[in-house]
Amino acid sequence: MASNEHKNLNNDNLHVPLNFSTASNSTVLTKNSLGSLEWASQGTVNTNIITLRGFTIPSNSNYYYPVSMNNNKDLYLATDYGSATISAANVISVANMLRSSIFLADKNYTISQVDGWVSGIGAGANEDVTFALVKGNNVTADTTDSFTVLQAVNTLTVLDEFTATTYNHNSRLGVVDNTSFTINSLSKGDFLLPMIKSPSGANDTYFNLTITLNAA
Repeated sequence: MASNEHKNLNNDNLHVPLNFSTASNSTVLTKNSLGSLEWASQGTVNTNIITLRGFTIPSNSNYYYPVSMNNNKDLYLATDYGSATISAANVISVANMLRSSIFLADKNYTISQVDGWVSGIGAGANEDVTFALVKGNNVTADTTDSFTVLQAVNTLTVLDEFTATTYNHNSRLGVVDNTSFTINSLSKGDFLLPMIKSPSGANDTYFNLTITLNAA
């Protein structure tokens, strides 16, 4: 048996995989759907899918975010943010962020897509409801008791706002397919919080969405 067979070589004499020298950094070797070897981004291999399924029954046109975790219903966006615009003029308490956020980042992520379906019945035949994804970032264990925009610690940051049409009928579907984000990054320890508003303030909206996160 030849001594230079691959299985007999010591580690120093083993070659790296095919196309290693031309592959981008932070990629991994995978076998794709065609059965071929492919160097793919780590993020496309390490993916986290969040299901965002819930409803809101608003009483005004302000943004609403989920109620506390002790609510016994599906995700119910019933906590009034106090404004239809997310700004430093309004705060979200630390208690509400902890109890109402839907995801806590265990590592760094980029958000690549939000897609799914909505239905609703309200004041108008075709009303566009607006979703917002916000993050609580720069999270600090200290005496700061709220999250707000532009604050140095416990910062409230808008990742993106996007709309979906409801057709004033619970048996008709509006589509959500958002792949472009103003800010698409989550860092380890960040909270992810969804919000929703309707122009009439009277559109009962139900939604079933998925949020795709890729490890950065």
